[in-house]
Amino acid sequence: MYCRTCRGPVQAGFARCYQCDLAHGRFGELLADVVVPVAYAVKGGQLAADLWRYKSGLPGAAEAGARLTAMLSGFLRERASRVWRSAGMTGEPGLAAVVPSGQGRLGAHPLLGIVASCVDLPVVPLSAAHGASGRARGLGDGLAMDWLTVAGPVAGTDVLLVDDTWVSGGSAQSAAAALKTAGARRVALIVLGRHVDPADPRSAEFLRALRAKTRRAKSAQSK
Repeated sequence: MYCRTCRGPVQAGFARCYQCDLAHGRFGELLADVVVPVAYAVKGGQLAADLWRYKSGLPGAAEAGARLTAMLSGFLRERASRVWRSAGMTGEPGLAAVVPSGQGRLGAHPLLGIVASCVDLPVVPLSAAHGASGRARGLGDGLAMDWLTVAGPVAGTDVLLVDDTWVSGGSAQSAAAALKTAGARRVALIVLGRHVDPADPRSAEFLRALRAKTRRAKSAQSK
């Protein structure tokens, strides 16, 4: 079983994980119309390492960014039209946006370059307030939108929103809510890596089921 919203592990008998259920119950229509992870970023794995390294400025950052670019480009080439339909869009989005960092990063976020190389869409800037903290961006006490500024017109426009990593979804859903509050019509949220920690028992069970499903699919294809 996986969460209906973020596709992550969920407790048996529930449609959504705790964080997504909390957000859905409180904020409903302000949330992204669809959340689509490109892949699962398993802690300790290559994708999780790339998602950290590409924005670190350390050796290997460019190579990690190139792998992420290729992954997003291939995903959009194969599945973009299905994502737009799932979000309720009648065609392609008119704008793109990137969830900003709340860590006081200087200069453009590296994810902007990845998105710009994969889609031919104008980018509406989302700016984080100086000193915005993870607590301010969380969903526990409410969806915090005051840490974000939408610096451009979005009214009546469908938006592709991209984030690099989903853990609780607080930052990404806050960005979606800020866009909708500014007048965006539909928001399709694509996440490069949905974080999964195999040390968590529920996540470990989820990964076992996912790997078994992948093996069955490969076996069926080889027959």
